[in-house]
Amino acid sequence: MRLFVAVNFTDEIKQALGQLMLELKRLPSDARWVNVENLHLTVHFLGDVREDLIPSVVSALKNAVSGVTPFTIDLKGVGVFPSIERPRVFWAGVGGETAPLYQLNRQVQSEMANIGYAANKSRFSPHLTLARIRSPLGFVDVFKRAEKLTGNKRFGLQKIASTELMLSELGPKGPKYFVLARVPLTASLKV
Repeated sequence: MRLFVAVNFTDEIKQALGQLMLELKRLPSDARWVNVENLHLTVHFLGDVREDLIPSVVSALKNAVSGVTPFTIDLKGVGVFPSIERPRVFWAGVGGETAPLYQLNRQVQSEMANIGYAANKSRFSPHLTLARIRSPLGFVDVFKRAEKLTGNKRFGLQKIASTELMLSELGPKGPKYFVLARVPLTASLKV
């Protein structure tokens, strides 16, 4: 089973991002757009996990949230990884109370390492992927239009009170995501 840990968002935020994506899809580009219902923020990607190991992953996730209090993030702005000249991922930005989000990422990685899952190789950079760019063809126009449409526009504020263990099922029409476990954030300290 292909699993990852994520923070999910309200339908209102997804709809706001979906409106932007709908407008940008009208421009010719070599982008593969994310399905609106799949928009999320990946905290940690686990990869393939045997079904019998899911209880230990959920237990590790429960340990990881200890000491992380609920927090509010602000979704606004757009950007691209690694650069506008070599675009691979087009994303919506994450701001607000990001320190607890970084803490959550560190603790999830640490707990998952304790049960044998390696830390993600790339540095954690919170974002919501809107599209994956197959080639730069037409992307500069898409990005310029996105910047013009968004400016300092906020897609939404969201209180993050839980993190979810997600299942990713790959299919011909793209991935489908399912929540396997929802773990509330707690303010209790590790003992």
